[in-house]
Amino acid sequence: MDAVDYCPRCDTENSRDATVCRACGSPLRSGTMVMAVAHVSSRPQVSIRVVRADGGPESLVRMQRDTLTCGQQADIALNDDPFIMPVQCRFFFSGARLAVEDVGGANGVFVRLRQERELPAGGELRLGRQRLVLEPIPTAALGPGGTQVWGSPDPGYRLRLIQLLEGGLRGAAFPLKDGDNLLGREQGDIAFPTDGFVSGRHALLQVRGDRLMVRDVGSSNGTFIRLAGPTFVDNGDHFLIGRQLLRVEIQAVVA
Repeated sequence: MDAVDYCPRCDTENSRDATVCRACGSPLRSGTMVMAVAHVSSRPQVSIRVVRADGGPESLVRMQRDTLTCGQQADIALNDDPFIMPVQCRFFFSGARLAVEDVGGANGVFVRLRQERELPAGGELRLGRQRLVLEPIPTAALGPGGTQVWGSPDPGYRLRLIQLLEGGLRGAAFPLKDGDNLLGREQGDIAFPTDGFVSGRHALLQVRGDRLMVRDVGSSNGTFIRLAGPTFVDNGDHFLIGRQLLRVEIQAVVA
């Protein structure tokens, strides 16, 4: 069967050259995935596990339909977390592949890094209790009368991380130098010494011109990047929504 594009929201078939769904008008492509897969009837068995940070009993929810929602008033009810919307994220099938999307809310949905990923301008990271957003540093501007503005020497920073505080406030700014920038609790170019959930050496950020690549360096609790659109899911993927950690367990169907 020829590959076709399936809508990430309603699973309607669309032609390969379509950019929006003919049924619901949703975009068929995003910066994080392309919905072009062959539609097959044998979908894997999927379960979502709510992981307890304190080691207590965990809940496991089997995906019985084409979609499964998570939130305070959703299929997976997380009603004791004030940082989660009534419906925060949705797992769904696109053809035979499982995918996930953020369906609203200021706090987003974050996926744990399993390999090096690029973080675009405006992209967000979570590590430990830290939430950080990447911003480009504006180019220097002239002062009144065309004079140069005096200040500390400019080492050529192009990018910076901004700490996002609870309540929507902005905290510290961390300029990133060209090349490697290590994040950690005990050592690094950017350190969070009071955050017990950040490892001594946690993540490596590499500036390559105007691009930033992020890699976890064996941290205990992981480095998470915010979803920018519908994204395919693999077995063992972890997601952070609010203060909740979810692990996806996928088992292939044996013919």
